[in-house]
Amino acid sequence: MAAEVSQLDESFVKVEDRAVKTRNEALKQALQNVILKNSGSQSALMAPSIASSINKPTSLIRQYGYKEINGEQYLHASFDHQKIIRLLRDAQLPVWGQQRPLTLIWLSLDADGSRKILNDSSTDESRQTITATANQRGLPVLLPLMDLDDSMVIAANDVRGMFNDVVASASQRYNTDYFVMASIEPSADGLLNYNMALYPSVSDEPLFAPLIQDAGKVADADSAMGAILLALSEYYVGQYAVADSGEALQTQITFIDITDRKQLVDIEKYLQQLSAVKRVSLTTLRGVTAKFSLDLFGSEDDLQRLINLESKIRQQVVQRPIANESLDPLPVSQTQSTNYIWLGN
Repeated sequence: MAAEVSQLDESFVKVEDRAVKTRNEALKQALQNVILKNSGSQSALMAPSIASSINKPTSLIRQYGYKEINGEQYLHASFDHQKIIRLLRDAQLPVWGQQRPLTLIWLSLDADGSRKILNDSSTDESRQTITATANQRGLPVLLPLMDLDDSMVIAANDVRGMFNDVVASASQRYNTDYFVMASIEPSADGLLNYNMALYPSVSDEPLFAPLIQDAGKVADADSAMGAILLALSEYYVGQYAVADSGEALQTQITFIDITDRKQLVDIEKYLQQLSAVKRVSLTTLRGVTAKFSLDLFGSEDDLQRLINLESKIRQQVVQRPIANESLDPLPVSQTQSTNYIWLGN
């Protein structure tokens, strides 16, 4: 149940006034936010060409303006998306595409002397912070409802204690790609301790070890949630963002059960926007079967990980016999390939 992230070329930055100096600094911050959305990694900001472009954002701007949100003034800037991607590619940095994993966040917080799980309908400031920070990073997240169904099977201590079997069971109803167990609580020195662990929502293996785990001590809850989301983002970049390998890599992919030309257009459009794909061409169309040739930035494994995120595609494994040319009466061996079916919206 991956999510398609839009507005990857836009950013809102809070400003105190509309002075030229304030505007220029806000545009730099906006471009930095957009770079982070499309690369996913904080280290991208350290590349010399990226740092230089952030200091001169006007060459990449499409438009900007001001907007009032909840009584506060923001500068809203949008940038040329193709130029942003080219900037990252030229710097040999990974690009994180629109299809991104959806993550369910179970967050245990201390409130009024007791622990609670932050829920989707909470008016707590932490709810607003985690949503704003996730949006800034282009990270699709969900918070649990904590309705009667959830309350019957999970409590804050299950999350804080990292009881992954309990949390995995409670996560099934949300149909996400991953779930996070995290806790934030005060320490004796007045700071806050945070702890987090990430697991796949569906796994063929027992959930013994987390995919990633992070813990630390920070000054406030905003910093704790920022650290948790940064750890998630960095992991997903390693899995789903694709850098140009510099090699001339190609592959072919076959879609079956094609019923109209709109499907062909939609499939080609989908393939073209994948961060692993450099070029797409329809090479064969026979009856209900279409074969596409793809030039790749990364590997076929990179491509497959991205396709696995897409709910609009169903995969069909095909077993094909290999002829036995000898006279031995041995069983005919088989080879395996995959066809794809476009489900659309």
